[in-house]
Amino acid sequence: MSARDEAVWDQVEAGLSTDPAEELNTAQEACGRYAAERGRLALIVRHADGSSERWTYRELDRAAAQAARMFAGAGLRPGDRVAGLLSRQVESWIVALAAWRSGLVYVPLFCGFGTDALAYRLRSSRAALVVVDHRWREGLGDALTALDDELAVVTVTGERGRGLVRGDHSFWAELDRTGADGPVAPTVAGDPATLLFTSGTTGEPKSCVMPHSALLSVIPFARNSLGVGPRDLLYTAADPGWAYGLYSTGAAPMALGVPRVLYSGDFDPAAWWAVLREEGVNCLAAAPSAYRKLFGPLTRQGAVPELTAAAAAGEPLDADVAGRWAGGGAPPIRDGYGLSEVGMVLADLTTAAGGDAPEPGTLGGPVPGFTVRLVDAECRPVAVGESGLIAVERPRYQLSTGYENRPEAWAARWQDDLFVTEDRAVVRPDGRWRFLGREDDMIVTSGYNVSPVEVERVLGDHPGVAEAAAVAAPGSNGGSVVRAVLVRADTAVPVAELERQLRVEVTRRVGAHASPRVFDYVDALPRNEVGKLLRVALRRGA
Repeated sequence: MSARDEAVWDQVEAGLSTDPAEELNTAQEACGRYAAERGRLALIVRHADGSSERWTYRELDRAAAQAARMFAGAGLRPGDRVAGLLSRQVESWIVALAAWRSGLVYVPLFCGFGTDALAYRLRSSRAALVVVDHRWREGLGDALTALDDELAVVTVTGERGRGLVRGDHSFWAELDRTGADGPVAPTVAGDPATLLFTSGTTGEPKSCVMPHSALLSVIPFARNSLGVGPRDLLYTAADPGWAYGLYSTGAAPMALGVPRVLYSGDFDPAAWWAVLREEGVNCLAAAPSAYRKLFGPLTRQGAVPELTAAAAAGEPLDADVAGRWAGGGAPPIRDGYGLSEVGMVLADLTTAAGGDAPEPGTLGGPVPGFTVRLVDAECRPVAVGESGLIAVERPRYQLSTGYENRPEAWAARWQDDLFVTEDRAVVRPDGRWRFLGREDDMIVTSGYNVSPVEVERVLGDHPGVAEAAAVAAPGSNGGSVVRAVLVRADTAVPVAELERQLRVEVTRRVGAHASPRVFDYVDALPRNEVGKLLRVALRRGA
């Protein structure tokens, strides 16, 4: 580890309320440390009906203490697992904080999971209790029937107790009659805090063990890419069922004393825009697909005056989205790349952190504290301008310490002190990184490796294309060719002319070998629960 990286981690440790060499607790650093400041704002939750809640750190800390007492009363002890089938709502944070402070392990579950996905995660995690919002209680019930062991269920009810099933406990009713004296466990940096499952787009989802020190791994990203501090107001659109929502744009900003805004309703561009304006949000963090859907209100109403920063992660940020967003007067989007195993390791940095202006389709470079390089299949460094697998040197702190359910897969990712990912990229001579896609998604045609992401960027720039994907398809003479799957935009361009123009542009910008030979049209591209493109589903349909 370089002296520069060491200095970054020293700074992170110096900003904590405890010495991590002796003790460390995620709830204390993300909330408890500020609880003595009676009026310090932690969270604003806006609802679809126009109502809102404002929570101080003190109030969150008290509610977490009550929930911790409830969990203890249910017989849970340090090391037991508490699952949360919750979304962008205050209960997500109360449950997580309560679990962390009392030495339990929090298991976040994404509310978009189906029956099989929920059952697998509940069974694999050995959860003893699950807190569920009434909106997903029915789906949980179906999953519970597939389990061998019974789980205690605590439901966040709707109006008039809606969603409560016989045998459940009501979350808020339990808290109302519970004292704020829940146990505080003496945890250390390496103790498990969270068990978070990967999205499972390739094989069974892996359960990442995230220790209490996981929080520290994403603080450099929050400081240097999000660029937020106590005087900012951050709108976090990411779901806390995933690492980006729970840690990178959740617990890490909280630990820095940054107040955040959540919207609890379904995605609604007009509602989001109203919240941004009415709350005076100055930093927005969302997925690239969400920015694309915000073009309507941006065009009609103009940029939010207070908004000075925007960040994206979770999927490639294409030039069309970034260009149209900035062209509407909004701040340039700072892109980021991370993984649940290590953290946010590549990003566009703020000017204060030494970053340059964002350039669509590229990333500024490693997040301070991380050393990232490109290697070939034998783990040898590749030359500048050549594609390679993204590899991260073992940092002082990282998000995960292993896969609980797949230890052999975790061991296979490491080559000595180098974590080798399945993602491919190129570093340009000027030091900027260009993400190419997952190794399994690369298209091999006529002896060339074609990055689907590079082809998709070109296709998506055409005004006649709303969304695009590129996958391999069988060629007429054997081998593979590039297949473009398109969602058309409103356009008068005939299909034949559109395909001709797209082939010309891909040939000009990527190369003739990458030009699509097959075109298909769909109403919508298949995506998983977090909006990531499911290329495997497109390949099956080839």
